[in-house]
Amino acid sequence: MDKLYNMSSPTVYKRIPVSPSTWEELSMLKKPGESFDHLISDLISERQKKDLIRHVRSVAEQGDFISLDEAEEIWK
Repeated sequence: MDKLYNMSSPTVYKRIPVSPSTWEELSMLKKPGESFDHLISDLISERQKKDLIRHVRSVAEQGDFISLDEAEEIWK
């Protein structure tokens, strides 16, 4: 069964298979009363922030920059 239906809302849930060790680590990260859905959403958000910072640093190290005024002129 792929989908679980929460009777109190129309939200559709998916199952994600994880190893027992991953389950244990997630359980240790989860705060009392916090859902796994919320925990995973937070982890995704943190990963996205780290990826963005990594990308910006890479651009800063390798990129050629123009002023915002020059960029605005180019996009007109």
